[in-house]
Amino acid sequence: MKFLTNPHFLLTLTSIFWAFNTVAGRAAVGEVSPLLIVSVRWFFVSIILSILCKNQLKKIWKILNNRVKWLIFMGLFGFTGFNSAYYIAAHNTIAINLGLVQGTMPAFIIIIAWIWLKDKINLTQFLGVLITFVAVLLVVSAGNLSLLLNLELNNGDIIMIFACSLYAVYAVGLRKKPKIGALPLLTFFAYVAFLGSIPGLIFEIFSNQFILPGYKGCIILGVIIIFPSFLAQIFFMKGVEKIGPSRSGLYTNLVPVFSSILAVLFLGENFKFYHFLSLTMIFAGIYLFENKNKINSLLIKSKLNDN
Repeated sequence: MKFLTNPHFLLTLTSIFWAFNTVAGRAAVGEVSPLLIVSVRWFFVSIILSILCKNQLKKIWKILNNRVKWLIFMGLFGFTGFNSAYYIAAHNTIAINLGLVQGTMPAFIIIIAWIWLKDKINLTQFLGVLITFVAVLLVVSAGNLSLLLNLELNNGDIIMIFACSLYAVYAVGLRKKPKIGALPLLTFFAYVAFLGSIPGLIFEIFSNQFILPGYKGCIILGVIIIFPSFLAQIFFMKGVEKIGPSRSGLYTNLVPVFSSILAVLFLGENFKFYHFLSLTMIFAGIYLFENKNKINSLLIKSKLNDN
């Protein structure tokens, strides 16, 4: 089944699982404290991955032993830092702001890839990014773009912008990963993420912001551990490996759309026409970005024919 290894299919699933994270992050308010979520998710992911990869870890460590700085950098930026900022933001801003800011992640990735790796972006690619960004605005404004003019950034929005920049650095940094499997690499990232989360958890406890989960909180943690923490990270790494960080990052524009769909399924909200319109625009933007060479050739031929 080729579709199971298709990067576009995997990245679409990644966006769906990250949408789970958005819903779970909002549902966690009052149920479990944000930095506890970070520690618990990477503690259990570390255990699961250690069991699955137990026969590969020694061999992989011989390779990563020479890349310790990169390993720590990636784990702290893409996992501990991003997750901590994400769940704190989810406790301090409304859903429309959270979705809006998260939709800017592809722009962060493209800019950082341009600065760090000297990636180039042409007009067709820029148009694709612009279309998908407008589609995201359509979703987060509930089909009324004029609402965006009245938004004011609060602490949660600022924290979410910071979170997106951290994950963008991680996404671009994946281009420099050694040639090892996604699963054992994620195992070592999870170790770094868990260890890096401990200072934040200690701070949360001593600042009286610590909330132990009840039954509902445990369900939320289970969803976060399995989908955005485990499966989504593996699929995203495979996607970046095959098509690069800039193209992979474009799929994060689907997260607000899927979040809306999940809200319909789990919260009983109505599916509106702007949801359908946004999905159409996002996939059109992705098509432009993915087929830039073909489209540019058609435009050149068209100009030649006109002459």
